[in-house]
Parts: sequence; structure tokens; C-alpha cells
Amino acid sequence: MMSATAGVERAVAVEVRGLTVTYEEAAQPALVDVSFTLARGQCLLVIGPSGCGKSTLAMTIAGIVPRSIEARVEGEVRLAQELQAPGKIGYVFQDPDLQFCMHRVDDELAFGMENLRVARDEMSSRMRSALAAVGLRVGLGARHHAFSGGMKQKLAVASALAMDADLVILDEPTANLDPDSRRHVYDVIRRLKEAGKTVLVIEHRYEPLLEVADEVLELAPGGRAVAVHRPEDAPRRAPRHRQRRATVRAKDAPVLEARGLALRYGHQDVWRDVHLAVRPGEWLAIVGANGAGKSSLLEVLAGLRRPTAGEVRYRGELFHRMPAKARYGRIAYAFQNPEYQFLYERVADEMAGRVLGDEVPDEVERELRAYGLAGLGHHSPFGISQGQKRRLAMAVMMRQGADVWLVDEPTYGQDEESERMILDRLDALCEAGKAVIAVTHDLDLVRAHADRVMVLADGGVLYDGPPEALLRNRALLRRARLDETAPVAPSVAQDTWGAPEREAVSVEMERDPAAMPAQAPSSARRARSPLMRWHPDVKAVALLCVAAVALCARTFAAEGWLWALVGILAFALGWLSPWKLVKRLSPLLVIYAVYLWAFAANAAAPVGTHAVHWLWFDLTGYGFKQGLLVVLRTFATVVLAYVLVATTDGTDFMVGLSQSFHLPPKLSYGAMAGTGFLGRFQHDLDVFRMARRVRGREGWWVLRPVRYALPLLAQSIRVSERLAIAMEARGFFGPPAERWDGRTYWRRLRLRAGDLIAAGIAVAAALACLWAP
Repeated sequence: MMSATAGVERAVAVEVRGLTVTYEEAAQPALVDVSFTLARGQCLLVIGPSGCGKSTLAMTIAGIVPRSIEARVEGEVRLAQELQAPGKIGYVFQDPDLQFCMHRVDDELAFGMENLRVARDEMSSRMRSALAAVGLRVGLGARHHAFSGGMKQKLAVASALAMDADLVILDEPTANLDPDSRRHVYDVIRRLKEAGKTVLVIEHRYEPLLEVADEVLELAPGGRAVAVHRPEDAPRRAPRHRQRRATVRAKDAPVLEARGLALRYGHQDVWRDVHLAVRPGEWLAIVGANGAGKSSLLEVLAGLRRPTAGEVRYRGELFHRMPAKARYGRIAYAFQNPEYQFLYERVADEMAGRVLGDEVPDEVERELRAYGLAGLGHHSPFGISQGQKRRLAMAVMMRQGADVWLVDEPTYGQDEESERMILDRLDALCEAGKAVIAVTHDLDLVRAHADRVMVLADGGVLYDGPPEALLRNRALLRRARLDETAPVAPSVAQDTWGAPEREAVSVEMERDPAAMPAQAPSSARRARSPLMRWHPDVKAVALLCVAAVALCARTFAAEGWLWALVGILAFALGWLSPWKLVKRLSPLLVIYAVYLWAFAANAAAPVGTHAVHWLWFDLTGYGFKQGLLVVLRTFATVVLAYVLVATTDGTDFMVGLSQSFHLPPKLSYGAMAGTGFLGRFQHDLDVFRMARRVRGREGWWVLRPVRYALPLLAQSIRVSERLAIAMEARGFFGPPAERWDGRTYWRRLRLRAGDLIAAGIAVAAALACLWAP
């Protein structure tokens, strides 16, 4: 299938011929016999229904399939010579969480540039230019795990822009963005093309991009190409018309009511003075800019998060006083990220709410078919497309017999038909007297379906009333960053696209680059303890040696001196809080108490040792002393491990292995990919708790650690796999991955003589403790 654009012949950037891709254990190919040509400097828009293979096509062009994701690939993908070097293809994944390699904004933006060997002095200006281009106003030292979905999407786009790649692939880059942010991304795509870049964009809401695209590739269900259209000939989505009749039972008492709600993270107010009352049959839409706190408000209304102030009532009863089972029998909730609420490893099991056998029951298969998930029963819910994940999450939620339905971005990642199916089902709930509260960025949805709309902006409720009045008020829409028709404001990136700024930017970041926001002077940086300033890898070796010495202590005198050394390291040099240390290690204290009891009751004491007989135990002072020595020895190593983790930046540790000790980056960064779940552990644990609470599967508290163990293990494997894929997508293969000097480094870690001397002193002090009188 050849180009539909006539005119001047251009050099070919990507040529796809007879491409068929079949994933392992899949019954049918994801793509079948797809052919097209993308010329250098052109923009190709790829459209088609959810699950038709659009993302598979993009990942195959980028080499992610089959290099990182195993699949059988037939046919061929030919790339121009300039696109074959690492980092020359910039990729924005459909799910922004899938693409993050690092934990901080500056490291995330720098990772691709490091693989391209961009000079460190140029990185800071490129970072600021990329953030400005997408309208993301955050400090370079910010940690993105707490960002909203839309903010993460912006950072993902900015990371690709910072690489200044020749081919930029964007997989639904506007899916989670507010209207104002969507305009920024459309403008970025336009300027990419103007700068001579080759662009491939996958979008469901693609009409605004038809002005930029040179060609439109349409895929059909089953992964076959329908046609390559000229933009003016591409199929348009049908406009929504308001068809839902009003179903609000205005005379009924509110089914869900919130009074004086406020939420604060740390010292920052998210929103305050939020009041709402939702009646049976009512559809309330909550809108606002990315980061306004819409998802957090929905979590508070669901009882998943406690507000800083205020109260939530269900039919007049305080929500937090209701038993959990009663609450979540009345409230249904769908997370913004559908993966958060999946409990099983197969789609059919997820739909059924239990583990099924090899055969999928007919009633489950019918429900899967109704939601466009036919034939996916044996697939992993984590391996299907984003649109399919959303439909599965909605299908599971719809099985509940709730009175209030809380949905975060119900139409995210959906094609026109799937979107209509979801909205029709939510309409039917309102007609049945249920209440629907939906967070959305889709103002067309608000116009066609909502009875009422609430706008969150400027830390509170900016508007609460009929959709028609809001949509007529352009000033209010612009203030809330909801006006998609407003012009894009000029940014620092506007005049510097493709040419990094040369302004004087402070980059004195020897061990903590950009630890403060970009606007903050270096003098405002938070003071760091001596242990934090120690080279992380040298510190790890030194603390490991001290721990080994501690295990060799055989007297209480030696243990006392060693514990004094541990205290100096933890509190005098590490500046750690004793209270936090005890709190975080308290579960181990219980285990050690049981261990000490076992020693006292079962130790083989010398003949003649006095024993106290209690029940069926013979307790001896000798056993207690021996047990106490073992506890002191082993617990000292635990405290030292805590000191290492609490005073060490994990990224510094991995970078130091390559930068200072010349370890191949694929080993050091690979280790970071393998342990990537550690940085998300608390977040994932909180999400699992919320998901099980919502689905009534929290269970007896004693058994919860067992119930969470397997899902957390599976999640850790998925995170590690995704992190490895994200790294390769950003050019982390070949010399940048195999040679320590095959890349540049944003973080600069210097191995100094003082680090080695400090390590020697610490180990010598530990050895001296063994011979203490």
C-alpha cells in the first residue's frame, strides 16, 4: 500500500512491507500484511479501533518488537541509515508509566540524551526547553511518581523531545491531557514537522491533527490495513449530540454528600472547601486541568483516601463509620489506570471474579463479547491494549450492584464504538436511578451526558452548575485551562526548537543534580548529611564490611562498641531519625523477640545451669545471653542496611558503578531495572489495598500480607520488564549499554581520596571494636 501523497519525491525514512506480527501464545496475529512508506520529514497519523495493532506497529518500527518484546515478525521494516543508531527514534508510550526509566524529572529527561552522548553542559537547557514545549511547570528535581496521569503524559512527551530524535513516535500522547495541554501537544507535533522531523502519531481523537498530517493510515480489527488516506479524505468521528433525557430525581435526598472537604499533601493544599450533593439518577462530571486533584477527590468520595478536613456521607450516614463491606457494596469505583484494580492473571478470571479452569463459561464469554473483548479470555489483563484494559475494568465494575458509580476517565483510550457502548451503559445506570460521578477531560462528553459539571481549579471549586452555562463562558474555561480553542502561549522553547538554549545555567550538581526546582538558587538546597555526601558505592562496601565484622563479635563488650559505632553512623553522620528507624524496623523487632524466647527456652545449656521451668519450657539465663548476642549481631546488620538505603540515592548508586568503577552500564542500569519495583513498593501496596477494598476482597487483616505477596511479586516482575523496555526505547543498547564510556552522564559522581579514607576509618573502627576490653 503506497503513499497517497503526490508531489515532490522525498527520501524514505520508514518502509514497511508485508508486516505480520504474532505474539507468543497468541491465537491470532496482532498485525497482518501491513505495508506503507513514510517519507523523511512527513507526519503519518495512524487510526483504527482499540486493539487493532496500532501500538504493535509503532513498537515494531522502533525495534522494541521483537528485540525487547518477543514475537514472530514476518515481512520487513526498513529504516533510513540515520534512524538505525541508538536514540534516533524517540518513543512516547501509550501508558506513560511504561516509559519512565528514572525516578526524578531531570534524570528522566537526561537518560535519552546520555545514550546519545549529548554534552552535559547542553542537557539543562534542553530539559527546560522540552518542559516548556509541553507546558509542564515542575522543578527538575521533582519526583514524578506523585504526578497526575496527565502530568506524566507531558513528561513522557518532553523526554522524547529532549532527545531531539529524527523519528518521533507518539502513541496516544493526548489521552490523559486536559484541553489546554492537548493544544500544547498538537503545537509540539506541528513544530516537530516544521523542524524537519519525521513523526508517527497514533490517536483516537485525531481531527485536530489532520491539519498537520501528510497521510493517514487506517487499520481495521484484526490488524489489517484498510487504506492510506489523504488527510481531507480520512474518516471523521461522528459529533456527539445530547440524547440523554434528564433522569435526576431532584426531590429525593442526596445519595452521596460531601461537606467542607479539603485535601493537603505535605504543606501543599490540593483543594479546599469542596461541597457537593448527588441525587439518584444524576450524572455529575468533574473537570479541571491536569494536577487539579480530580482523581484525589474521587478517591475521597469513594472512601479510599481520608480528607484533611470535611466529611462524606452516604444517604446521611458518615462514610468512614460504615463497615467496609457495606461501603463498597454501595459504591463502585473505576481507577484512572485500569491496571490498579486487576486482581487476577487472566481476563476471564478478572471478569468472573474468581479463578476459572481452562474452559471459559458461556456467560463470561458473552460478557467479554459485549465489551469488545471476545477471544481474550486466556490473555493476561496486563498484556492487552490500554483501550481493552479500560473496557475490562468497566465491565468488572458494572457487575456490582452499587448505588453510586465513580469513574475516572471512562472513555480513555476508546474508539468511537467502544466509547458509545461505555457511555450508553452509564446512561442506563442513571435511568435506573443510580448516580454517576465521572472525572473527564472530554467536554463533548460533558455536553452530551452530564446533568451537572463541577470545575476544580485554583485549589477549589471554580464552577458547579449546568454544562451549557460553563461551555458558553470562555473566560472561565480559559481560567480553568479547559479551552481547547485558545492560542498556545509562546514559551521559551518556541524560538529555540532544535537548537538548545545557550543561556548561563548553573549545573554545579556534583552529587545531586537539580535537587531543587529549576527556579531555586543553589544556596537554597537542603543540607545533606555527611553520609549522604559519601560516594554511594564506597559507602556500600564500607557498611558491608562493618556488618561482616559485627557478625564476628562474640562478647557483650565488643557488641557494645560496635553498636556505638552503628549509632554514630546512623545518627551523628547519617542524621537519621531514631523514631523513624524504630517504626520502620518494628516488624523485625517482634521476630527477634520470638527468636530470643526460642534461644532462652531451647539452648543447650552447660550441666548445672539453673533453669526455670514454665509450662513445657526450661528457661535459662545462659540461653537468654546467647540469644541476645545473636540478636545484637544480626540486628546490627539490619540497621546498617537501613542506614545505607536511607542515605543513598539509588540512581547515584547505579550511576557510580559505571562512572567511577567502569562497570558496563547494562549491568548497573540493568540492576536498577531489576529492582525498579522497590521505588514503587509503597505506592503499589497502597493501590492493591484500595483495589481489594473496592472489590470487597480485602479479607481478614492477618491474611492480608499473604494475599498481597503474589500480586506484588507479579507487579514487581512487570515493572522490571517495562523498565528494561523503556530503557531500550530510549537508545539504551549497543555502546551506550555495553561500555561505561559509551555514554555521557548527567549526574557527576567523583571518587575522591576522602571517600576511601572514610571507608578505611569505618572498617578499622569496627575491627578495633572486636578487641575492646
